Amino acid sequence: MQTDDPSLSCTAPALNAMRTSLSNGEIAGNVQFLPGLSLMADPALKIGGQFCSPAGRLLELDITTSGVGGWIALHVKLGIATLSETAYLGFACRHAAPAELMIRACLRSGTEDGFVDTFFDKHILAAPDPLNHVDALHIATCRTLPETAPWRELILFLPKRDFRWHLHDLRPFAL
Repeated sequence: MQTDDPSLSCTAPALNAMRTSLSNGEIAGNVQFLPGLSLMADPALKIGGQFCSPAGRLLELDITTSGVGGWIALHVKLGIATLSETAYLGFACRHAAPAELMIRACLRSGTEDGFVDTFFDKHILAAPDPLNHVDALHIATCRTLPETAPWRELILFLPKRDFRWHLHDLRPFAL
């Protein structure tokens, strides 16, 4: 991740480790791939499947569901507590999927009462050919986004059905 904001730098080691290492495993509920990068799902979905992180790619997911539930999401912890010096917060990614699917992204900010989600404007569309996606929040116009928060995450909400998705790269940024 390249950014002028060093507060996001805690995300870079986890994402770089996924890009440069070979790993794979089973998915049976929530999975922490590395500190700061995890897959979480509503237990009612009864998710299963497999993941791998081949060299040069971040993550490939092959997810199955056998129940009905509310959400599956990839969570990326961001080390940015205050947005007072930030004009834009966003991400860039490169991805593909054998069958088209849509993904929704948000910035989740911790609050005293729990959290608040601020959704990015663009949906992420995955298709068989690799695509690039870039989106950013203009901080000054996000009325419900708290300026300070004890923690923040970039969350990618995935389909609540069986799917395969290849996340080649993901780069959060703050400008």
